[in-house]
Amino acid sequence: MQYLYFSHSIQLRTTGSVLSTFVLLASQEDVKTLSPDWLFNWENEVRLYNVYKLVLAEQPDLIQGLMSVEIRAGFVFVSLIENAPFNRESDKTYRGVAINLFAFACKLSAEKGFDGFVAFEAKTDLIAYYQTLLGAQQIGNSNRMFIEESQAQKLIQLHF
Repeated sequence: MQYLYFSHSIQLRTTGSVLSTFVLLASQEDVKTLSPDWLFNWENEVRLYNVYKLVLAEQPDLIQGLMSVEIRAGFVFVSLIENAPFNRESDKTYRGVAINLFAFACKLSAEKGFDGFVAFEAKTDLIAYYQTLLGAQQIGNSNRMFIEESQAQKLIQLHF
């Protein structure tokens, strides 16, 4: 297993302990082992895009969240992002999975020479959440959102 990025940024909800994580490129084999309660078809997604998984350093075989990205002209586009089923709702096991993955997308964008610029389509009911959580901005009245350079740098510094 090749470790791509190391961070200290997900938190055990019950104790508040901050845990070490790795972001790795997910394989077809990784997504074939997902339980049926994941919301998206990650087997299809891994054929179309680079899919990254967030895992705990102590449990590298247990996926905490997944994100698919596409490198576009001048930015990284997040196609899909999903917390593991046990990291959803108010009784989630770990906090910070999605923001960690978005921070990774910003880091990837910065490394590609795009100044951390990231774009994505948000579900309508999550627009305000992403504005608060990520500092993302909405493009007009659309569901398209972006994270600009200064906010991307804050997310990178906070999580990596």
